[in-house]
Amino acid sequence: MTGGLFDPRTVAVVGASDDPAKWGYWLARGALSGASRRPVHLVNARGADVLGHATHRSLRDLPETPDLVAIATPPHTYEQVVGDALDAGARHLVAITAGVVYPGGLPALAERVRSAGARLVGPTSMGVYDSAADLALTWGTLTPGPIGVVSQSGSVGLELGYLAAKEGLGLSRFVSVGAAADLGVRELAEAVVAAPHTRVVVLYLEDLSIGRDLIALAGGKPVILLTVGGSAAGRRAVISHTGALATPDTIVDALCRAAGVMRARTPQEAIHIAQACLAVPTPVRRVAVVADSGGQGAIAAELAERLGLEVPAFTPATVEALAALLPPDAGLSNPVDLAGAGEADLATYPKIAEIVAAEVDAVVLTGYFGSYAADSPALEGAEHAAAAHLARTLTTRPCLIHTMRPEGPTVDFLRAAGVPVHGTIDAVMTGLSALTAPRDARHPAPRSPAPSGDVSDFPALRRTLMAAGIAFPDGLRYDGGDPGLTYPLVLKALGPAHKTEAGGVVLGVRTPEELHREAARMRERLPGFPLWVEEQLTSPGAELIVGAHRDPGAGPVVTFGAGGVLAELIADTVTALAPLTHEQAKELIARTRVARLLNGWRGAPPADLDAVAHVMVVLGDVLDARPELTEIEINPLKDGVALDAYAS
Repeated sequence: MTGGLFDPRTVAVVGASDDPAKWGYWLARGALSGASRRPVHLVNARGADVLGHATHRSLRDLPETPDLVAIATPPHTYEQVVGDALDAGARHLVAITAGVVYPGGLPALAERVRSAGARLVGPTSMGVYDSAADLALTWGTLTPGPIGVVSQSGSVGLELGYLAAKEGLGLSRFVSVGAAADLGVRELAEAVVAAPHTRVVVLYLEDLSIGRDLIALAGGKPVILLTVGGSAAGRRAVISHTGALATPDTIVDALCRAAGVMRARTPQEAIHIAQACLAVPTPVRRVAVVADSGGQGAIAAELAERLGLEVPAFTPATVEALAALLPPDAGLSNPVDLAGAGEADLATYPKIAEIVAAEVDAVVLTGYFGSYAADSPALEGAEHAAAAHLARTLTTRPCLIHTMRPEGPTVDFLRAAGVPVHGTIDAVMTGLSALTAPRDARHPAPRSPAPSGDVSDFPALRRTLMAAGIAFPDGLRYDGGDPGLTYPLVLKALGPAHKTEAGGVVLGVRTPEELHREAARMRERLPGFPLWVEEQLTSPGAELIVGAHRDPGAGPVVTFGAGGVLAELIADTVTALAPLTHEQAKELIARTRVARLLNGWRGAPPADLDAVAHVMVVLGDVLDARPELTEIEINPLKDGVALDAYAS
């Protein structure tokens, strides 16, 4: 249904104007740029000529059905214009108009449009663009290229287009979602991804209501998500540790990992990542740095490692090959310091890059290459030849370039040949490092039915989780008598979310007399809360937290990390979409710092990682299978044994 949106048979612009300060001018200008492909009709209420073309006073006066109608008229005219467009048979409406007050609100507007068999972008959209279809219904001038953009902010979307043009790239399709009365992010993004001339997609989303649809959306082409972590996953009430630790930002990251989507923090970073995606068809981990100077090489190599890339030392055979071409004082490991050899003979750059490429996934040149012709026109021929050699030979191992002057004939040639050229080493390494981001496997359904028992209070939840194979210490409700358990014991109140801070936990109770005394004191501190007593686990293992909660956008997620009273202070946690397989759970554990303790830090016995992973799987399965629950948590978990649990 969105196909005609980007390649309509006919276009009408309502509110067409000769004034470059008005939207109607830019829409008319953009529509007319595609007049050789389709009929274009301009509508101006006064009937004045626009850009040398005659206009109609109303959509009712058009000689044919407008397939797409772009609307840029004052808000008070909106209801009438929408009605005229639908009566004229329009199938797509692009509503630029802001401040629209439609009778019955935006839902009524959407229903009116859909009931007529049409679809609407906006209102408050900044338009649509398709380079292959010569459709440019937006402000300003966009440059054709391979990047598709879907943006919930029109201005951010246009900025992405302008930044892409500065880097020698451009846009395939662009759509500003606007108020999304009808067409939303998912449907519009599907159309942008599906376009044959789209090779990489940038999404700017101010909320993640698209949720897990992002996984299906990113099935075929590289997708980059630019979003604001503090609000991207929606608002929610935080009750447990799990909700506090699984921040919106970590949930966005979890969703990106599950979808295989790369995340950007700024529009410029998104374009740098897009450039890397276009130049590097395979995952990148190991890079070779070739530099004009030791300083530039050191900076590049250190930044690469800080961003998660590897800069491996070269093999003796590669070092020997480099030594045959470079001066005695050159740096022959990784990074390579050319020590003036590049300046002496520009052909050295591609020769060295070709030698080191055999040992890595990508080569980075940093320094002056690309700038010689810009400063010394006499060197244009030699630098062009070196650039052509580089582009021709480094096809299976891509090369990215940082040059001190990112303009001039050599830079233009390299970019046209598909070689990314940047003015800072930061841009090069940021783009490459995005291609190393960890990816979670697609999430299968739970392998077995989730526990279906009662979870209304701690004793019931405990029984349910024990039936699923999660261990708890022996314990029971404290009724004032002898519990018949092995001392030392733990006494705790059932109910407070933060028991320790509320005085609801007493450890190391060693006699019946001490138990009764502490129980009386706890009842004074926390009247009305039932008490629970259980055997104390005395092993020295690390305290962990495992929890699952239901995010408004991403659905059930599991969080794991350091637990106990330090959970929020240390905040050493990771989050992933639920349900999890056992293998996925163990991979999640390995991403935390506390994993080193669990693996046997400084001679300590290793923890039972399989038991911990099982807890993660079970809690994710429970929340995934029981929509009435919002969260479930075990904190602390020690040596695979749950010491406290909570569900709501």
